[in-house]
Amino acid sequence: AGRATYYESFNGLLPRLNLSNSYSDSSTTGSGASRWQAQAGASLSLFDRSQFAGIKSASAGLLAARAGLDAASAVLRFELRRAFSRMLFVQHNVEVSRAILELRDKSARLVTLRYNSGRESLGNMLRSKAQLLQAQADLAQAQRGVRTAQRALSRRLGRDEFSALTATGTLAVGLLPEFPADARASAQERPDVAVAQAAVERQRAALSEARSDLWPSLSASYNRTRTGRAEFPSGNYGWNVSGVLSYPLFSGGPTAAYFGSRAAAKSLEASVQSLRAARDQAALEVEAAWADFAAAVDQAQVRAALLDAARQRNAEADVRYASGLVSYDNLEIIASDRINSERLAVQTRLDAVDAETAWERAIGKKL
Repeated sequence: AGRATYYESFNGLLPRLNLSNSYSDSSTTGSGASRWQAQAGASLSLFDRSQFAGIKSASAGLLAARAGLDAASAVLRFELRRAFSRMLFVQHNVEVSRAILELRDKSARLVTLRYNSGRESLGNMLRSKAQLLQAQADLAQAQRGVRTAQRALSRRLGRDEFSALTATGTLAVGLLPEFPADARASAQERPDVAVAQAAVERQRAALSEARSDLWPSLSASYNRTRTGRAEFPSGNYGWNVSGVLSYPLFSGGPTAAYFGSRAAAKSLEASVQSLRAARDQAALEVEAAWADFAAAVDQAQVRAALLDAARQRNAEADVRYASGLVSYDNLEIIASDRINSERLAVQTRLDAVDAETAWERAIGKKL
């Protein structure tokens, strides 16, 4: 629409061509007279500042439309990537919950075996079975979350009908970019900054249009006519050439231009300050997003190392518990630490992917 409006704005600079064919009939003192008139005319605006201001305004509107399209593209990319990462997360969460269920089942069977042999208390056996039930409930909840994530991803993909989707891939994070030494330059390509820049251009066009009333307009026209009693007359032709120089004094002109220009100048000043604020805010968001991304990557690496340690400690504790070298309470502490580490590891990977997504949005990455 903005592109069509921009192209249409040039129409005022083109010559106007008109063809007409008219019929008239009249009666005077009892006598009637009828005639046909065919006319061709051409006119051209030689100088009109308002026409050029209209082109500038349409050009600014096109810039604003493009910036709006880029903004919509960046938002859509952000939402699509988050929905896709959520889909990956819930799928991994089901796998983690299933692994935790296997751990709890193994632990419950081992504790029950030791209880049956008289080497474990009834309370510990009942607790191990309750934890098994909790793991089953967590797995069921994780499986229910898959459908919710599938529907959210279907919505972001624009699908009218729900379908069971499966995301392929891993919650892997890309390389951390270099620190943005010039955050304002990195934020210059952001769509919201482009929108603010387009608003400045539109206000400049409005100021030019307000000042156009201070200039006269000049136009020229040529008309050729033929009249007669036939529908397509061949005689009695005439022509007319005219040039018009106009300058409005009131209801337009200097009085209107003065106040209109002042209002447009103030609006331009406001839009310039809004652009400055948008650039400063964008630079702040770029640096903050980079810092969050770096922190999330570090946390993901730490959690991965802690998970490796928790898995090793749990494997060793199982052997020692089966040999009677460690108590149930200590085994439970180590097992709970591993379960928490399993869940936190996948959560921190999701947080890192989300931080990367936020970073890409902060720099204005589009589809």
